[in-house]
Order: sequence, then structure tokens, then C-alpha cells
Amino acid sequence: MILLKTKKKFVCIFIFLLIPAVVFSQNNTGKDIRLAYEYYRTKDYDKAEILFKKIFDKTQAKIYFSYYANCLIEQSKFELAEKEIKKQIRKHKKDPSYLIDLGYLYKRQDNLKKANDQFEKALSKVDNNPSVVRSLASFFIRRQEYDYAEKTYLKGRNRTSEDFRSELANLYAIQRQFEKMINEYLDWLNESNRNLSIVQNRMQYFIKKDINDEFADVLRKELLKRIQRSGSSIVYNRMLIWYYLQRKEFSKALFQEIAIDKRIHSSGKKILNLAETAKSNNDYETAVEAYNYIIAKGRNKAYYIDSKVGKLNIRFLQVKNGTIKTEEEILQLEEEYLSTLNNLGIGFNTIQSVLDLAHLQTFYLNKPEDAEKMLIYAMNLRGLDKKLATKCKIELADVLVYQNNLDYAALIYGQAEKDNKDNMLGDIAKLKKAKLAYYANNFKWAKAQFDALKASTSKPVANDALFYSILIDDNTEGDSLQTAMKTYARAELLVFRNKKDNAIQVLDSLISNNVGHQLIDEAYLLKAEIFEEQKNYEEAIKYYKKIITEFSWDILSDVAIFKLAVLYEEKTGNIEEAAEYYKKLMLEHPDSIYVTEARKRFRKIREENI
Repeated sequence: MILLKTKKKFVCIFIFLLIPAVVFSQNNTGKDIRLAYEYYRTKDYDKAEILFKKIFDKTQAKIYFSYYANCLIEQSKFELAEKEIKKQIRKHKKDPSYLIDLGYLYKRQDNLKKANDQFEKALSKVDNNPSVVRSLASFFIRRQEYDYAEKTYLKGRNRTSEDFRSELANLYAIQRQFEKMINEYLDWLNESNRNLSIVQNRMQYFIKKDINDEFADVLRKELLKRIQRSGSSIVYNRMLIWYYLQRKEFSKALFQEIAIDKRIHSSGKKILNLAETAKSNNDYETAVEAYNYIIAKGRNKAYYIDSKVGKLNIRFLQVKNGTIKTEEEILQLEEEYLSTLNNLGIGFNTIQSVLDLAHLQTFYLNKPEDAEKMLIYAMNLRGLDKKLATKCKIELADVLVYQNNLDYAALIYGQAEKDNKDNMLGDIAKLKKAKLAYYANNFKWAKAQFDALKASTSKPVANDALFYSILIDDNTEGDSLQTAMKTYARAELLVFRNKKDNAIQVLDSLISNNVGHQLIDEAYLLKAEIFEEQKNYEEAIKYYKKIITEFSWDILSDVAIFKLAVLYEEKTGNIEEAAEYYKKLMLEHPDSIYVTEARKRFRKIREENI
């Protein structure tokens, strides 16, 4: 018994003494591996060779042998490399990867016949095991023997139960053989609709990189060819719709969506979604066409009300962007809203129309009392969703601000904020409440609210809060009267009330009465934005340029440059000027928050010109 305990003690001491040696050995191996890879990366092959040989001898891991053999080949130590590779072939007779290594060695010596002999030997190892096929093909790909990798997959297709479509498609993608790649993916898609999102994700990469439409043309033609076949799978129509959406060709996407709807008599949900997407991308014509298609199905069909509401919403957006601007047109639209709400009723599905009409009546037709009554009625609907009720409250508070009933508006904004703690609607209500304090010249309290909102998860809210926090900080410090700041806030309140001509007069007063004040560039910027909204692009350009030239050192310079570039690109179509200002922003304001977007737009312009 004593002897047994002694033996156990000895063994424990031995293991304890051994552990540091093992750890030390593992640590040394890890250091050797990192150092070997670093030597290999910097093409210091003689040093990498020594380390990889040492690591392989210790671990017998195939990956380290591959690096060791590569080091020999890169140093033209062909005889030694051949000897070492053949040793592994004899040792691992069932592993064809070493045959590929030997073929690669011969190819590096320009002995193509011997190289191909080894590649063919490796290819002959393909059996009915899919994992063997994939492994062998991957070794060929690693040696850039793409033809043999293709042969491996095709041979595997004949000998196993798998088609290797995804693998072949990836192989063709490496070689930019787009037609073959697309056909493999589409065949794979035909085998199972569940592959649709995978195929779309992989195609998206090539569409984004496709500057000259080489890939896009092949994909479109192949999809159309397959769709035209009798009895073709509907998944090809889905794929073509996705393709058109990537390219923002919403009208063509709608054509395909309607074709599917007529074929399978769907609910129309996808057409409604397409209408919303087209609308959000300002393709109002296609959106209206989509809404009309659903409306034509009849009132008893799904999404009829959504389409009526969506179609009216487009007309409302056209009022806001100035496309519809005469009083006669706006009054006609009001009648359409009233008729629709009378016909469909004020309910959960028509709340968007209630919000639109309230805004229209208040800010464009000077009928805030009518808007107020309608919003209060909507807010009191039994069972109204909390989110919809909050939207009605925020719109009601906006109407009260228009009426100059700021205290009551603050109360309503506060209720909306309280009901939506820690979500976007709550942040929007809090921002509007802070702006009320700003309009009322309570700058200190307003700044505290803006500072808190800088951490909002809503990017527009956070950006607005940051702007106003800086604005107040820069223009109230050390100014006891704060006359210029109060004048500027009054101008902003007039803009909110859609009294833009009055706002211009107030801004002109600010500029003439406060020469040299640091608020002048803000006044110029606000004037430029008002003129742009009024489609007076000549005046807008003039004031953006005044900021760029007279206040090049100021914080608003990059804002003016970016807005001017976008105006040139989107409003006047002067692409050359737009590109110049995007470039100016990138060069002169590399830290601007607009640089990323400017760079993206600049590249798009350049690629389109190419």
C-alpha cells in the first residue's frame, strides 16, 4: 500500500514537471507558425522553409507540408521538392492531393505532359463520395487548375447523387464565365425555390460590381429565355423581379409581378409592396399603376383600402415636393380625400389619409380647425393601435403650432413622448417639443433636450439634435440680448408653418441688421433650402455658393457643398457640376459626415460616364 502511494506520488510529480515542457513546446510551435507565415507572406522563402519543415515534422499536418513544398518550389529546389512530395504520395496512397502538388511542381518546370499526367491520376480518384469530389476540386482550385476542378465536379455529377451546382457556379464566378455561372445558379434555383435568397445574395455582388452591364445583360437575357419556355417555373419571374428592383427599374418589375398575379391569382400583397418601394424611390408613376391594378380587383379584395390610401398619399407627396402647387389643385385633392374617407370611413386602415388631409388642410389651405377636429376624432377610435394614435397626436401638436398655440402643443408632444419611451416616435415627439422651446426663445432648456437626443437611435433625430445643440451653443454664448438668434428662430417657425415668403423677409432682416454676425451663414443656408423647395434653383445655387465662398472656414461649408452637388445632380441635371462639388467636398472636407455619400455619388457619376 505504501509502495502504491509512492508510485502515485512519483507519477504526479512527473506529470507536474512535464506540463511546463508541453506548454513551452506548444508556445514555441505557435511562435514558429506565426513567424513561418510572416516569412512566407514577405516571400522570405528560405527562412519559411526551415520553419515549415520543422512544424510539419512535429505535427504531420498536411497544410504545413503544402507550405513547405511551396517554399521549395519558389526557391527552384525542384529535385528536393519532388523527392519530398513523392515520399508523401507513397505514404498516403489514397490521398490524391499530393498528386496535384506533384503536377504543380512539373508545371512550374514547364513540363506540361508530366503535369497533366499527375492531374489525370488525381482525377481518376473521383468516386461516389461527394466529400471526396469537393476536396479534390478544392485542391485543384488552390493550384488554379480551374479546368481540372470543373472536370472533377462534372465527373462527380455523373458518379454521385449531387449536382454540385453551387460549387460549379462559384468556380465559374472565379473565372468570370458569367453565362456558365448564371446557368448553374438558375438550374439550382429550378431544383428548389428555397435556394432563391441564396442565389440572389450571390448575384447581388456581381450586379454591384458590374460597371459596363456585362453581367446584368447575360442574367436578364437568360431569365427572359427561361420565362418564355412553356411551363417554366415561376421562380424565374421572381428572380427577374428581384433583378429589376436591384436596378430600380420598377416599371419592369411591376410588369413581371402582374404576370405572376394573373397566373396564380395571388392576394396582391407583393404588388402592394412593390408600389410602396416605387413610391419611396420617387417613381410615382409606377406606384400609381400598381395601386390602380389592386383597386381594379374590387373593393371586396384584400389591399383595396391600402391601395386607395397609398394612391392618395402620392398626390399628397407631390404637394409637399411642389409638383402640385396651385390652390385649385390642392382644393381638388382635399375633395378627393374627403370623398375617400367618407366612402371608406375613418378607421385603422385609413389613418394615413387622415394624417395627410390634416397636414394639407392646415399648412396649405389654412383650415387648422377642420384638421384638429378630424385628428381628435381619429385619436378616440376604440382599439386604435398605440403607434397610430401617437402619429395622430404628433400631427395634432403640429396643427397647434401652426395656430400659435404653443403651450397646448407642448402638452400634446409631451404625452406622445411619455407614451413612447425609448422608441423612435417618442424621440420625434421630444425633438419637436425641444424645437417649441427653441421657437419660444427658451434656448437653455431647448439645448438640454437637444443634447439628450444626440444619443437617439434614430439617425435623423440625432443629426437634428446635434445641429440645434451646436447652433444654440455657438450663437447664444456671451450674447445677452440674443437678438440675432431670436430672429433666426422666428424665421424657422415661419418655415415650419409653411409661410416661407415671410421667413425670407425675416432672414433678410437678420442679414441686414447683423452684419458680420456668425449666424449669417445659417441664414444663407436656410434661404437656399427655402428657394430649393420652391424650385427657385437659381437663387438656391446663389446662396449655397455664398456660404462656400464667404464662409469656407465655417462648419456649414461642407453642408452647402453637398447640398449644392445634390441640387445639380438631381434637380438641374448638371452632372459635371455635381461631380466637381462632390470632389471638392472629398478633398477639402475629408472628415465631413457627407464624405461617404459624396464618394458613392461621385463614383456612380464617373462609372456612368465611362
